[in-house]
Amino acid sequence: MKKITALLMALLMVLSMSAAMAEANPYAVTEPITIEWWHSNEDQYTEDIKKLEAMFEAEYPMIDVVPMYIGSGGTLAEQLIAAHAADAVPAVSQCNVGYLAEYAASGVTTNLEPYFEAYGINKDDFVKGYRQSATLAEDGNMYSFPFLASTQVIYYNKTIAQAEGIEVPTKWEDMDAFVKKAAVKNADGTTARYAMAFGGWGTQYFETMFTNYGVEVIKEDGTTGIADDISIEITKQIKDWIDNGYCYWAYGSGASTNMRQDFWDQKVFAVVHTCSLITTYRDKIAGAFEFDIAGFPAVDGKANTLLSGNHLVIPKKASQAQKNAGFLFANWITSGEASLYWAEISGYMPGRYSAMQGEAAEALFSKTPAYENLFANVDNIQPTDARTYYSTCANEWMKALGKIFKEGAPVEDTLEEAAELINEIIEDAQ
Repeated sequence: MKKITALLMALLMVLSMSAAMAEANPYAVTEPITIEWWHSNEDQYTEDIKKLEAMFEAEYPMIDVVPMYIGSGGTLAEQLIAAHAADAVPAVSQCNVGYLAEYAASGVTTNLEPYFEAYGINKDDFVKGYRQSATLAEDGNMYSFPFLASTQVIYYNKTIAQAEGIEVPTKWEDMDAFVKKAAVKNADGTTARYAMAFGGWGTQYFETMFTNYGVEVIKEDGTTGIADDISIEITKQIKDWIDNGYCYWAYGSGASTNMRQDFWDQKVFAVVHTCSLITTYRDKIAGAFEFDIAGFPAVDGKANTLLSGNHLVIPKKASQAQKNAGFLFANWITSGEASLYWAEISGYMPGRYSAMQGEAAEALFSKTPAYENLFANVDNIQPTDARTYYSTCANEWMKALGKIFKEGAPVEDTLEEAAELINEIIEDAQ
């Protein structure tokens, strides 16, 4: 009888505490719950996800997280919309940054501001560009957590740089001298080692090299600036480097794979690529030489790159209990050592300044020193243009540059033709 009484008293105490928590914080988790986390992380991350799941549940024993691989980013986006229509959403889902604004504006995702306030989370801790991507312009509220954030960087051969006194330029005006020094020519004039390979198969790899200079892909007057004088000037400069064998434009089938292999084989001194492959570069190089990371050369102090990757969102149609648990999970996995663990295994960057400091960050730098420069350039990362037709316009620009740099098409005429097509796309979209 005494044991039963004691158990009843303990249960009443738990219920009383839960009620007090709920009254003090309406977003608290007050009873055991199982939630689904939808993601697009492939098989190589399965064991790491299990480890993180166990770490979280040890800290939050009332929440049982069920990770569910849905498919690629595109497939996940489709399934999330289907689940929203069917009122069968998960508590947490990954979401490509390209969909964030659309989902927030159309009521697919939850406004996180009340949760931040309830838990005393300082929004200034989120990296500036990531926070901007998570914020809906119409109301100024955040609707997502930065999770698998990436951007474009310059990987370079630090061993060669030190041996030959080569410095990756921090200013665009020094690029010409750099490519001429870093490239190595054979006796017959062919290229033995390229100074740099530009990533030309995705607009994010070259776009800010132009826009930092003042090129406007879509101007305020609703036309494109890709055929303006400044764009022509930069295009001709890059074409000159390519025509003279100092650089090449990685474009077409196998462009990414071939470029990476050239870097690993030391056939190119530096390459423009995504920071999310930092661990791949490290493992493939396997100590054959030392590499490091640099930001883009600045123009008048501007060295912006673009945000890519995924955030975590909480579907608006989830139950309040799911949202409460989902918020705690999303907040936990995107902060502190959990986010650094993701960085170490995947190459994606943490979304908070606090995670890039302290002993855990220093431990990461000791394993992969290039992370230190990567983190140092984080404030240059800017959100991508959220307009739904922007990527279609930018892709036409990418095709035009491919023709110029790979097929020898004339600069002015090719850019003018692409500009006419882009202007039509903009007009039809408005």
